[in-house]
Amino acid sequence: MNPKRLWASMLIFVGVVGALLVVNIARDEHPALGLDLEGGVSVILAPDTEDATGEDLSFVRDLVRDQLESTGIAEPDVRVEGANVIVDLPGVRDQAEALEAVSVSGIVSLRPVLTCAGGTPDEAAGQSALPTLDGGTCIVGPSDATGEVFVRKSAGVDLVQGRWVVAVDLSNTGQNQWNALATQCYNGTAACPTTQLAIVLDDVIQSAPVVQTPNFPGSVQISGSFTEDEARSLADVLNRGAFPIQMVQERVETVSPTAGQDALNAAIISGLIGVALTLVYMTVYYRRLAVVIVAGLVVWAATVYLLATYVSQATNYAFTLAGATGVIVSIGITVDTYIVLFERLRDETRQGRSLANAAPRSFDATWKTILAANFIGLMSALILFWLSVGSVKGFALYVGITTICDLIVCWFFIRPAVLLFSRSRFANNGRAATGVTAPVGVPA
Repeated sequence: MNPKRLWASMLIFVGVVGALLVVNIARDEHPALGLDLEGGVSVILAPDTEDATGEDLSFVRDLVRDQLESTGIAEPDVRVEGANVIVDLPGVRDQAEALEAVSVSGIVSLRPVLTCAGGTPDEAAGQSALPTLDGGTCIVGPSDATGEVFVRKSAGVDLVQGRWVVAVDLSNTGQNQWNALATQCYNGTAACPTTQLAIVLDDVIQSAPVVQTPNFPGSVQISGSFTEDEARSLADVLNRGAFPIQMVQERVETVSPTAGQDALNAAIISGLIGVALTLVYMTVYYRRLAVVIVAGLVVWAATVYLLATYVSQATNYAFTLAGATGVIVSIGITVDTYIVLFERLRDETRQGRSLANAAPRSFDATWKTILAANFIGLMSALILFWLSVGSVKGFALYVGITTICDLIVCWFFIRPAVLLFSRSRFANNGRAATGVTAPVGVPA
């Protein structure tokens, strides 16, 4: 290949990586650190029933994640592990704040209001005396429907004619349930004499609107003397929709920032020591070819950083200690690429070929091997990521990221770098260039 094209290919790739890195640094964009590296609070939520299914837990996970994102907590890691839902909140220092943020467990129910003027509920008939948000108490009838009647995430807040109103869509199956209750209240029957239908969360009446029409075709609009905050709070309740199971906070753990920083420092130091030892060995063994290795690892590290940042921001996966382990382990996998290529290069020179002639032959002969090895590694990482949970998933994610970067750097940087190196004055066919002591057919 023409040297100018090789230089162009390599410099364009390095230039793009460098430019993106500068942009990332200027924007202060980086992979989000996990709980074990940044410190924070971890909360374990457990169902209060043994009948909870995996689908129920996944539903709860989504609800918790939505709630956390709506409250502005950055990079929460919410996942299902076994029979529990684990919530990691990196950067959150206050346990009370964490508990309040994940306190979304509760079942939304719809109950007709019997009276708010005192009295004693008939518990045998399913009646209850429940508090309201303004400190009052109302007696409500038995629940005839849950938040399943609402379409999740459909509730919104609008300012209509100077009043805040909450609008929410009804699900296909829930529309009949809602309309049956609405008709009952609209007519002021004995089951709903106040014409008010209470929306209850965790045995607290969130709102008790007066039903003004017996039929709601597809959606409901709730108006009243709401403030904006009250309207948004009610919308949050309705957006939860159906909550399938009750969750309890089984355990709360705090990881101090100091412990997290210590873990991060330990990961960085161990990684640097591993890289340094590897480079020393490669320099002794491959001599001047080690220049390509050093430059390649720098470009590889920058590419991993960029891709990890993008994945972290796009998928909300944080960089954890397990992820750091994956990166450190992958350094060895990346170095294998150089070893496969350079050993073939040394074999070619031992056969009497010049370095300039041996380099393209070596790359062509080893590229499929490198590609196959990395593809198998990538498939293993994907399978492990798919089947695992928690920290193992983070390990698999970063092994996959580093493997992809290895392939990219190998083609766009190592290939032109080795070809250019082989034609340079810096290289020669002797020991100084490749470490080969006794080439066959040519003097060392």
